[in-house]
This record gives sequence, C-alpha cells and structure tokens, in this order.
Amino acid sequence: MSSVPEPVVSAGLPPMAQPLRSRPWLRMAIVGIGLFGVALLCGAHGAGGGLVVSAAFLAMVVERLAMRSQAAQQLQIMARSARAEGERDAIARAMSLEMAYERFRSVLEALGEGVVVVDDSGEIVLANPAAARAMRSPRHEPAGAMLWDALMPELAQRAREAWQALANPAITAEELPAIRYSGIPCRDVVYDLAAVRAVSKRTGQEFGCVFLLVDSTRTFELQRLKDSFLSSVSHELRTPLTNICAYSEILRHMLPGENIEWPEFVHVIHEEGLQLSRLVDGMFDYLQLESGEAAFTSEPVDGGDIVQSVVGEFRAKAHVRQIELVTEIGAGVPKLLGDRRRLDQVARHLVDNAIKFTPDGGRVRIALAARDEGWEMRIEDSGPGVPMNARHAVFDKFHQLRDHLTDKPSGTGLGLATSRAIVARLGGLIWCEDSAFGGAAFVVLLPGLGQPRLVGVGAGTGAGGGF
Repeated sequence: MSSVPEPVVSAGLPPMAQPLRSRPWLRMAIVGIGLFGVALLCGAHGAGGGLVVSAAFLAMVVERLAMRSQAAQQLQIMARSARAEGERDAIARAMSLEMAYERFRSVLEALGEGVVVVDDSGEIVLANPAAARAMRSPRHEPAGAMLWDALMPELAQRAREAWQALANPAITAEELPAIRYSGIPCRDVVYDLAAVRAVSKRTGQEFGCVFLLVDSTRTFELQRLKDSFLSSVSHELRTPLTNICAYSEILRHMLPGENIEWPEFVHVIHEEGLQLSRLVDGMFDYLQLESGEAAFTSEPVDGGDIVQSVVGEFRAKAHVRQIELVTEIGAGVPKLLGDRRRLDQVARHLVDNAIKFTPDGGRVRIALAARDEGWEMRIEDSGPGVPMNARHAVFDKFHQLRDHLTDKPSGTGLGLATSRAIVARLGGLIWCEDSAFGGAAFVVLLPGLGQPRLVGVGAGTGAGGGF
C-alpha cells in the first residue's frame, strides 16, 4: 500500500492554520472579525467602535489593492519579458532569412548566365543582371513585365513556347521536363535557352518557371570554325588526291620508257603525295603543341642563319610572281636558346603567309634586329593587311580572313596558330600590326641567350581546346 504523505506544518502554527498563508483574502476576513470582536468587548458601541472597524477594513482593502498592484506589475514584467524574447526570436529569424536572401542574390548576380523566374501567369518575378543583355530595354528593371514582352523578339517566341509547354496540366510535377533550345542568335550573341518548372521537393509547392539563358557564342563560333576547317581540309585534300588518282590511272596503261611523259607523271604524283603528307603532319603537329605533348630541344641557335635558309627556299616561289623578297639583318642580333627546328618552322610559316597574301609584283621584307637584349624578327608585306578587329583572331586555329572556298588561300588555317604556340613555348611573344608597305607586319620577339622568358610556358597556346 502506498503511504499518504503527512501535511507539512509550519513552526508555531497548527495544521489548520497553514493554508491561510496561501489565501490572503481569508486572512484579512479573520483579522477583520477579530478586530470587530475586540471593539465590542471594549464597549466601543458608538462612533469610536465603528471607526476602528472601518479603519481595520480600510487597511485590509488597501493591503488587498497593493497585492493586486504588485501581482499586476509582476505579470506586466513577465509579459514584457516574453514579448522581448519573442521579438528577439523574430528578429533572429528575419536576419537569418535576410542573410539567406543576400547569399542567393549574390550568387545570382555573380552568374554569367542569365536567370529569369516567372510566375504562373508568365510575369517576371526575378531577373539577374546577366539576363538584362537579352532584354529589349537592358537598363530597365524587368520585374513585373510579361516574359515575352521583355525579351528580345528572337528569344521571346521560344520562351513563350517553353512556358506554354511547362504550363500544360497534363504534365505532372514529378516529371519536371526541361525544355531546351540551342543556337538562338540575338543581337551579337548566340544563346542557348533552357526552361524548367520550379517545384519544392519538400512541400511540393510550385513557384513558377525558371529560364536559363546561356551565352554560347564562343561554342557556336568554334563549331562554325570546325565546320569550316573540315570543308577546308576536304578542299585541300581533294586536289592532290584527284591528281594522284588521275596520273596513276594514266600510268596504268603506259609502259616505262614508252612515253616521255612517264617521268613527269611520276613527279606529279610524288609532289602531290608530299603535299598530302605536309597537310596531315601539320594537323598532328598542332595537336601535339596544343596539348603540350610536343618535345622541344634547348640549344644555342643563330636566328640569322635560320632566316637566310628559309628565305633562300622561298626565292623561287617569289620570283615566279615577281615578288621582291628582301632580307635585312641588323648588327648585334643576339643568339637564342631554343629548338632550331621549331624556330625554322615559325619563320617558314610567316614567310609563306606573307608571300601568299602579297599580290604579284609586291614586296616582302624579313628584318632581324636586337630589341631590349632580345631577338626580334619582323616580316612585312604589301598585301591587303589585317583589320584591327581581326589581329588577335588571325592566330586562332582554322581562322582565315578571306571567304571560304571562293578567294580562300591554300592551307588549313593552322600556320599562325602553330607559330603562336611555338613562340609561347620558346618564352616569346608574337603579334600583328601595320606594315610600312601598307600591308600586314608579323613581329616575333624572343629572349636572347641568357635572358629570362617573356611569357610563361604554354601561354597563348589554347591548351586543351582540341578539334
């Protein structure tokens, strides 16, 4: 059996008197009755007795009011404390939400891709700065405008189609299809557009649609260059292959020594085969340079000897077209520390390029000079020159200035790209500027023997691009 706890008795008081401390109104009533009885015993039946009783009850009322006031003050203090605690919690939650929003906004503003959020009616709720480039009015805040009214016309139609497809009630939220359009030209930019419905994975609530605008101009341009390269290569390969096939077919029906044309046909086949070999070797050589796998030797090299040798090989070609080929080697030109074969390759590309673009009867000058304890090679021509806005692009792979397959020069468009990669590996610089003859001038600057590199290893090679 469970024992019943005994009542707690305060010192000096009987058990029945203990609850009075927790009941102030009962205590005041007992005190009042006691005072009234004392007044009767003392014979205070008149005004004096009533005064005493009234004073006693007044004192009890005052005490009661004071207790109520104290209790009310305590309640107010507790309420204020609770409100303050609640306000602190609310402020903390608001600050946390504000910080999360600021992080989200900072990420959106830092993105290079345009992000646009629209509600169920197609109205823009949020757009980051990168998306402004695709708007009709880039300087105006697009929030509140309809998506297809704010975007440029080229993008607006695709965006509206994507929004209508995502708003299709037949599509469940779990499927969340992503709609993509590629290669949309807009002003001077090419965009890829992607759209997806924004749905909370935790609550399932839908927040509208998110549109992503990706600037794919560079990718589009590279794809165009690759297509141009493939067409160019096929054009370059077709001529020697056609000649090889044609002359070999003729030789099939001829016996050695029967016709005087026999040695000539064999020579043509041999030359065309060499041309094919040079084209294929050039492509694989650039691939190795671009990937950083090409091997370079390091030895003292006399750049003047290399230039004289290369110019000697091109004199016959220049003479046929009556092009004046001039070589100028200044005093004090330093030697180089590098790969002789690679430096010969650069000189060969640049001289061939200058002759190729110089009209008949024109002029090409190859000048060597010392520059700031370095080695400078300057190749100038009297051709059409290179426009200012294309002087960087001419060093890109597959890039050729003239129209493709119409007035296109021979070659695959890898000569200048290969030269830039080699010069960078040798620690030098290469650039294009105006020529004193009215055409283009290509300048190569390399460190002299014992001088520090001008650029880091692999700079300007476009490593990792590939075909």
